Parts: sequence; C-alpha cells; structure tokens
Amino acid sequence: MNSFESDDGHVIVRLDRGDMALESIERACTAHEVDTGAVVTGIGTFSTLHIHYVDRTDLPDEQADRNASRELTGAWEVTDINGVIANGEPHLHVTAFDGDRTVGGHLEQGCEINVLGEITIRKLPGLELERRPNDRQISQLERR
Repeated sequence: MNSFESDDGHVIVRLDRGDMALESIERACTAHEVDTGAVVTGIGTFSTLHIHYVDRTDLPDEQADRNASRELTGAWEVTDINGVIANGEPHLHVTAFDGDRTVGGHLEQGCEINVLGEITIRKLPGLELERRPNDRQISQLERR
C-alpha cells in the first residue's frame, strides 16, 4: 500500500497484490489525518471479498440478526467503492463482479487485493461528523 496527498485534500491510495483493502484505507486515513471525508472512487480486483448487507425489512432488535454476510473467493472485479469517513472511521460499500454475478454490500475487513486497487479519498475540512446509534441501534451521522 502506498498513499499520496494533493495540496487540495485528496488522498490517493494505491493497493498492491496481497494488501487488505479496508485495513489499508484505515491506515491511509490515519497517516493523512482524515477525520471527516468521503471515498469518492474506488476500483480494483479482489481475490477474497467479505461483505455484509441488510437482508430483511423487519429490523429485529439484535443488530447481528439484521445482516447477511458473504465471504467469497475468486477473481472479483471491483467496479466501485464509496462511502463516508466520520471521526476517522470509514463506512464503505463495494460492488464487484466475478464474470457470472454481481454482488454489493458493506465492505468488511479481509478483502485481499488480487491485482491492484486505487482509492480516492476527499477530506472535508470544517465538518466534524461521527456515527451515533439511534433508538433502533442504527448508526447515523451526526455533527460532533
């Protein structure tokens, strides 16, 4: 992993074969002091893809009961990674294609880069956000 910052607050993260996507993005946020920002583009390939997504509409009280997880292997072409960084913590979604199916969901740790990855982060100076759970235990963006 390598990262580069422009004068106007953009951070480009280069991911190499064997790098872990989310973990590398988190390290880049720390290294470049990204408190509040947005991942505005992300492309690449994964050899392992770990995601979760909400698979129901009734929203049970237990948060763990709301999500389905997938751990997929193979050659995954990543067509998009995007999301918001609040209080230094990325909340990102991914869309990927393996030649037969397209999947999408919340990007989890353990997504290994197959060939390459390129992520663009935009810092949002003057805005301080964090996630706080509401009465249904759903994390929502709020000003700090």
